Amino acid sequence: MDLARSEDIILVVETGNGIMVNSNYTARRLIDELNAKNHLKVLWAPGNNCWCHELAYPDGYEIVRDGYIGHVHIKDLIVNTPHATLEIKPMGEGQLGDLFALISDALKRDGYGGVISLESVYRPYNGTFMDGFYECVGTFKSHFG
Repeated sequence: MDLARSEDIILVVETGNGIMVNSNYTARRLIDELNAKNHLKVLWAPGNNCWCHELAYPDGYEIVRDGYIGHVHIKDLIVNTPHATLEIKPMGEGQLGDLFALISDALKRDGYGGVISLESVYRPYNGTFMDGFYECVGTFKSHFG
């Protein structure tokens, strides 16, 4: 953090599965404990938060909405933590499908001006990642474009 401060740059830490920053709660706690809000932001991946049972919206969003978000990754999935399974789904067909409009509206309402990217990891059965991208990009653009 000292180098980020001295160079006046912003770093991001992604919320993810099986790591120390697996939720928006733990990401914000890290940033607050380092007193680094100006130089460390959350790369918020709402899908990754499903693994730790943090509801992306409104719960997860409310934790990071006030200047903590540095980038957003969007994908849809179904997570079953007790079975240790994660299934990537087309946008709108997973457990985040009903939340995308709410997340998009909240980011706009609160003036988020950073990047929101389609995390293109869906691959249809017998298809390619490019097929999955084309299947998801329209829905992504309708919410976040």
